[in-house]
Amino acid sequence: MRHRVPADLPYLAEMSAGLKAHFSLDEFRAGQAEVISSVVSGRNTVVVMPTGAGKSLCYQLPAMLLEGVTVVVSPLIALMHDQVEQLTQKGIPATVINSTLSDGERADRQRRLRAGEYKLVYVAPERFRSEAFVSALLDARLSLFAIDEAHCISQWGHDFRPDYAQLGQIRKRLRPPRTVALTATATPEVRDDVVRVLLMKDPQVYVAGFDRPNLFLEVLNVTGDADKKQALTQLADDGSGVVYCSTRKQAEQLHAHLDDAKVNAVLYHAGMEDEARRKAQDAFMSSSKCVAVATNAFGMGIDKPDIRFVAHAAIPRAVEAYYQEIGRAGRDGKDSRAVLLFNHADVFTQERLIQSNHPPETLFTDLWSALRQYEQFDKGVHLLAAQVGASEFEVSAALKVLERANVISRGGRGEGRYGITVQPTAMLHQPRSPQARALLKALTEAFPPGAKGSTELSILSRRSGLDEDSVRHALTRLERAGTVTVVRPFSGRAITINTGAPWHELKVDLGRLREQERNQLLLLKRMTDYGYTKRCRRAFLLRYFGEVVPFAQSCGSCDVCVGPKLALEKRASAAAGPTGARALPERYSSLASEELKRWRRELAQDLGVPPFIIFNDATLYALAAALPTSEAEFLAVKGTGPSRWERFGARVTQICLMARAAGDAPQSVAVVARQRRR
Repeated sequence: MRHRVPADLPYLAEMSAGLKAHFSLDEFRAGQAEVISSVVSGRNTVVVMPTGAGKSLCYQLPAMLLEGVTVVVSPLIALMHDQVEQLTQKGIPATVINSTLSDGERADRQRRLRAGEYKLVYVAPERFRSEAFVSALLDARLSLFAIDEAHCISQWGHDFRPDYAQLGQIRKRLRPPRTVALTATATPEVRDDVVRVLLMKDPQVYVAGFDRPNLFLEVLNVTGDADKKQALTQLADDGSGVVYCSTRKQAEQLHAHLDDAKVNAVLYHAGMEDEARRKAQDAFMSSSKCVAVATNAFGMGIDKPDIRFVAHAAIPRAVEAYYQEIGRAGRDGKDSRAVLLFNHADVFTQERLIQSNHPPETLFTDLWSALRQYEQFDKGVHLLAAQVGASEFEVSAALKVLERANVISRGGRGEGRYGITVQPTAMLHQPRSPQARALLKALTEAFPPGAKGSTELSILSRRSGLDEDSVRHALTRLERAGTVTVVRPFSGRAITINTGAPWHELKVDLGRLREQERNQLLLLKRMTDYGYTKRCRRAFLLRYFGEVVPFAQSCGSCDVCVGPKLALEKRASAAAGPTGARALPERYSSLASEELKRWRRELAQDLGVPPFIIFNDATLYALAAALPTSEAEFLAVKGTGPSRWERFGARVTQICLMARAAGDAPQSVAVVARQRRR
């Protein structure tokens, strides 16, 4: 349906001409013209548009209409490179200035920025830590300051980043004539936070419609991986789709299952090599029926109109992230599906991840005591984690806090020299890859065959004429072929202690960390509420983003309003488990018993004890029968006690509350056994 643009919109003629001349487009999408008019008119503007609505044009076209340079702040290096490549293909002078460049390349691009040779310059928010870059901007003619993924500014945003929170002060220093902040997902409280942090006065705020009537919303309750695999196999019949997974391991397992089921599927996650990710993305984009199984690293910049479904194999951390990801389905306007495969055990996993990313003060004190023993620690985070008895995830999170507080410094990755031995037979087997051939030639010129040598990545790059990423890939190829032997430098980041003071004298403020943790747990709670809601799911999402929706209205396109589309086949299973039917109470909640068993098994593995040490089966089923939600109710169950309440009560009552909220009331053993036999 064609969008009508108001005829009296300021600068409409210039905008329409620029749209055709620079982007070969004949008309604006809904909301674009109004936003671009506001920006060109000199108004500070906040834009909330769903994924796929064309936010990028809202700063790219003004950049071409205004004199001077537009600086675009973006958190994703890959997305920056994609946009710059697309712009340069259109003949628009654009560039990226970030950490992937050599010092010489950065200096050259900053010189050209000063000289006014670029219309758009893309940077990560961390770039403003560089005084040289800020100085170059101050010397340039800055016409527009554009902030993409602006929800990262807000503590209430689902992807808060500390460097984004500094952009208000950066903006105050640069004094750009206009600023535009854009995001695909922002609640009213996030929008208010963005305006406050960016120090905007009376900005123009545009919120495009979030309703996607062609997207059928569904939540399918699953009990484990077997259910998830069955559901995804069914969904794959719909056509192209994306399956979002919470971990790389889960993505690999589900991809293997779809591959075994003869589904045309590709795998995509950040742990894969660049070339493998590019091939996966190209295969997905070029096929009319392909399923991408991926972590949330996949999707930014993907504009495939015929994605028929987006499925989440585990609950996302926030409604904003969920809405942004499902928005990639059905951009051609045809019927599509968004399915959440919901298991409350995944909620517990997300809670643990959030808590690990916000470690307690006791970990900071132990970590600082360990670091103070070294002038420089270069043995890797895994050894540091082992020293303090914590996970690598927790230690990495704590190190980020210490680095921001300036009590430690960390260098770049891969510091040190590479040990190289060129095999005597190296030149007899020329590699196929042009990059590998160029590197081998440089190595044989520098090192006699059979002799051990050492060099740095930057030197290999200069001698071979390849960039550093290409050198790494070529070195791996030569190593796999047995042409060279490589001893790599320390692959982590060396940690330098900036002060020897004890922890209590550092005055590191952990208040913000605790606040972030509370906010993220609350966002997860709101996402969990979506999974459990008994009212229209479409109305839930629209109200979440501040749109007014009548309660009595039925949307006709969600499982609550019209019933589910996806159904699982019941699988036969053992009727009563290891204890036999006689060990079970007369009535119990099957959902609570399954979740209690899962939790007990995971905790037993963490503690290194048999599961019955935590609760024996009789006590576990008794808890599933009573569903206690208070200390008194917990202690009334045989086999518990005060010490178990102190250690396990909070988690047990949480599971029981979940079962009650799901409406899974205790049923008779006969009924449960019947359900399992189906």
